[in-house]
Amino acid sequence: MYKFLTKNGQTLAFGLGVLITVIFLISVVSNMGEFTAMAEEKQIETGIFDFGLYGAIALTIVAAIAMLVFGLYQVVTSFKSSMKGILGFAALLVIFFVSYSMTDTEVTPYIQGAIDKFEQGGAVFTEGNLKFISGGISTTIILVVVAAAAFVVSEITNLFK
Repeated sequence: MYKFLTKNGQTLAFGLGVLITVIFLISVVSNMGEFTAMAEEKQIETGIFDFGLYGAIALTIVAAIAMLVFGLYQVVTSFKSSMKGILGFAALLVIFFVSYSMTDTEVTPYIQGAIDKFEQGGAVFTEGNLKFISGGISTTIILVVVAAAAFVVSEITNLFK
């Protein structure tokens, strides 16, 4: 199965995506006259686009599961060659947990305004949520700086080669 999917997986995935898209377009185009004739209030209640949404969600879930299963399979079957990826992921986790631990939970008026907007929609923010968000933002900033520095260093080394 693995060899078959390695050889034909992209073609099958592309074909399935095209098939779902064609079915979705046929269902939407064939019902578009009725849809545009409806009042705007009734257009919101219609399910004309549901197949496309459910298809996209299903394909995303299948792709995520396949990514995890085949990723784990690759790590288990060739652990030694996967070591760089495992170490990189561990470094990413360390950077995130250091950023998470160093986060200050003081809420500034600007942040409080954003929290109020989200809480109007039913979201609940705790101190842990704020630390997680701030840790994620800090990790992203650190990784962007590291990537930019790596780019500059690699260009300088290529200049002297």
